[in-house]
Amino acid sequence: MKAGLKVGPNDWEKILKTTKPDCLEVWFRIDWYSKYLKLFKYLNKNKIPFGLHFWAMIDNKYFPDLLSLDKKINQQTFTLIKKTITIAQKHQAKYVNFHPESYRTNLLNLENSTIKTLNPKQKINRQKSFNQLLFYLKKITIYANKRKITPFLETVPKFMPADFKNIETGRLDPQPSEGLETEKFIKLSKLNYPICLDIGHTMGQLITNSKTKLFQYLYQSAKKMAKTIGLIHITTSIPPFNGVDCHKGILKKDFNQKAVPNQKQLIKLLTIFKNKDIWFIPEPKTEMIKNYQALKQIVKKIENNQKN
Repeated sequence: MKAGLKVGPNDWEKILKTTKPDCLEVWFRIDWYSKYLKLFKYLNKNKIPFGLHFWAMIDNKYFPDLLSLDKKINQQTFTLIKKTITIAQKHQAKYVNFHPESYRTNLLNLENSTIKTLNPKQKINRQKSFNQLLFYLKKITIYANKRKITPFLETVPKFMPADFKNIETGRLDPQPSEGLETEKFIKLSKLNYPICLDIGHTMGQLITNSKTKLFQYLYQSAKKMAKTIGLIHITTSIPPFNGVDCHKGILKKDFNQKAVPNQKQLIKLLTIFKNKDIWFIPEPKTEMIKNYQALKQIVKKIENNQKN
C-alpha cells in the first residue's frame, strides 16, 4: 500500500517543495501537454513514480465519453486516451486513469469548470453503450499493455455537478448524466480490467438518506472488485447523498460534517487491500498536503495492525 498525492500543472511545485510522496497522480489535460514537461522531468529525476489522470474536451465542448453513441465523441475520446498512453510511456508514467463516463451527452468547460447535460431526456440504450465500451476497452488494453502502461478505468457517480470548482453549490444542481453503474464495473472487474475505485464517485451511484446503507454499498462494491482494483481515489461525501460526489477530505473537520466513510469506516475499507500493491491518492477539494499526511497515518495504522 502506498499513500500518494495529486497535483496539476499549476500547483505541483508548491506541493512537492514540502514533501516527497511514495507515489503521485498528475491531473493531465492533454491539450496542455507542454505545461507538464517540467513536472515530468522533476518526477523522473527524483524517482517519484506517477500516473496520469486523463482529461480533455471533445471538440472543445463535450465531456470525453466512451459510452456515448455519438461517433464523433466516442471515437475522439478513444483517440485522445491512446495519445495520453503514448505520452505516459514517453515520460515513464505507470498508468493512465480515465473515466468511461455516462449514457447521456454532457457539455464540459474546463476553463470555468462547468458541466451541463445536453439533453436530460435523451433516450438511453444501456446495453448498446456498454457493448461499445467493451469494444474500446479491449483496444485500449492491448495498446497500453504493449507500452507497459496500466489503463485504469475509474468508477463514476450517477450524476455530475453543474460546477465542480464551486462544488458546494454545484453538487446541489445535479446534471442527469447517468454515469456507468457500479454493477457494470463489477462485471468489468470480473473480466480482469484494472479498476480505479473512486470512493466519492462510487457512493454517488446510490441515492439514499442512510449513511449506513451508503457505506455498505461502497464496502460491498469494493470487495467485489478487489481483485482488479489497483488504484483508489480517497474522498468522503456529506449529505445530501443525491448522486453527486463532493470531494470532501479525510481531516477531522470533514468527519465532523457527518462524512461517509467516517475514519473508522475508511480504515475498514482500505484494510480490504492490506496485502496488495496499490496506490491511495487523496482528492480533497482543498488542503492536499494535510490530507496526504492524514492518509499516511491511516496506512501506517493498517500496516501496524497487520503486524500485530
